[in-house]
Amino acid sequence: MHMVLTRPLKLSHDVEALFDMLPRQAGHLFGRRDGHPADQARVPQVDILESDENLTLRFALPGFAIEDLEVRLDDDVLTVEGARQTVTPEGAVYRRRELPAGRFTRSIRVADHFDPEQVRAELSNGILEVALEKRPDALPRTIEIRPA
Repeated sequence: MHMVLTRPLKLSHDVEALFDMLPRQAGHLFGRRDGHPADQARVPQVDILESDENLTLRFALPGFAIEDLEVRLDDDVLTVEGARQTVTPEGAVYRRRELPAGRFTRSIRVADHFDPEQVRAELSNGILEVALEKRPDALPRTIEIRPA
């Protein structure tokens, strides 16, 4: 009897390994940029926290100004859009470029029990924090138990 070691298929890892074998120049044909997935460079990371009273989303947006961003809540979908322009000084040439430029959109479906009039968005130190308050009828409540 021969023992064969196997590992479960990790699709995301195996596909990444396959693309890593391609020449860098061909990566753009498959939606890749500089050896990384192109969409990953343009989609900000987000933390989502929920409490009894609200839902808070924190987007990592270093280098963005308030006027470069737009936040919308429409049909239970929170959308954050933004654009970053890069200015190359005259006579300068990029030797390496990792900061994404251009437009991005990140949409996240949220439950329908948030009050669209009670959405707050603040930008501080490269973190956009969006807080959605739950409607009073959606808040958890304690039910009184009465004797029968």
